[in-house]
Amino acid sequence: MLNAGQNAPIQLERVYEASVEDVWALWTTKEGLEEWFAPTGCRLEMTVLDVREGGAFEHTATAVSEEAIAYHEREGRSLTARVRGTFVEVRPYQRLHLRFAMDFLPGVEPYPYDMMVELFPEGESVRMVVKADQHRQADVTRLAAQVLGQQLDVFAEALTRRRGSSS
Repeated sequence: MLNAGQNAPIQLERVYEASVEDVWALWTTKEGLEEWFAPTGCRLEMTVLDVREGGAFEHTATAVSEEAIAYHEREGRSLTARVRGTFVEVRPYQRLHLRFAMDFLPGVEPYPYDMMVELFPEGESVRMVVKADQHRQADVTRLAAQVLGQQLDVFAEALTRRRGSSS
């Protein structure tokens, strides 16, 4: 869906001193995703991960910190969310296009939500551009952009740990 309609997608760009293989692995392996993809204060468990076009993914995100639990309770959300979707496009070491089924927001009619990840190796670094659809609600879009920024900070930490363990 990205770029459909009048609303420009959320877009974040980061440059990591890492190999494209390490960056790709954090997006496409159970261990990699569980290391960084959970929102702050949550734990993520990948239950399905079939990285191919048309392949499915599913994970459970569980609020574990006091702040995350308080937020979920205040918003009337379950402490655990099952998130699922499919891989629309998979170009190894270049591009991932994921489509999430947004069917876990209370009181909101389910809808598809697309995210595109593009990788650009540049010497010993990788420039990563992440684009995500805007949500139907402006406040959810603002929160999604904030959470994605936080996740990409944890992504950088995960890459640093990988670099440290391979030296």
